[in-house]
Amino acid sequence: MVLLLAGCGESSNPSDASTDAAVGPLPWMPLGDGTCGARARRVAAIAGVHVDPSAGPIPWLTNPPSSGNHYGVWARWGAWPDLPRGNWVHNLEHGGVAMLYRCPSGTCAETRDALVQAAASFPGDPACGPVDASPARVRVVITNDNLIETPVAASAWGAVYEASCVDAPSLRMFYAMFAGRGPEDLCADGSAGEVTRARPSRRRRRRAAGVRPGGAPAPR
Repeated sequence: MVLLLAGCGESSNPSDASTDAAVGPLPWMPLGDGTCGARARRVAAIAGVHVDPSAGPIPWLTNPPSSGNHYGVWARWGAWPDLPRGNWVHNLEHGGVAMLYRCPSGTCAETRDALVQAAASFPGDPACGPVDASPARVRVVITNDNLIETPVAASAWGAVYEASCVDAPSLRMFYAMFAGRGPEDLCADGSAGEVTRARPSRRRRRRAAGVRPGGAPAPR
């Protein structure tokens, strides 16, 4: 039996999770200069309810997930290791973007740091405060995800992105196009990820510049 927890203005009745899934995804569109084969597309978005983590796997329409059911707790904006999909899909509902990387070896600090650096180039988010704040405040979650089909992927509510490598310009384009489009416009930090925050390399920790997702310093 699945335990559904209502929250964030959602109904606990699965029948209320109306869907536009009958509308197929739009064609892929290339992003960037083609260096990493980056591309993105809009996909059907379904309303979500809060599901208890003990209830078992959540069936999502896309890989990576881009809408639907999720856990009741969302993540702090920033970079975290092994963040469950159920947590960061909740961030998508709040208008955030998840930037993901495949890491079968378990040691992918270079890729993670490249994504953090890419997020540092994103425009400030007006939902998070002054757009000219320095460092920028953005709604981004970065984590490893070995279930994605490409080395790098990203997801927003109703949109997905994939690439063969970290391509900052195309990631910035994806963020500009789809961030802030979730059913709830919220920049507040969640709590998932606080205990196991990803530790960046010492070299990056020494750098003064960096991105401040949602107002919290991100690993550098």
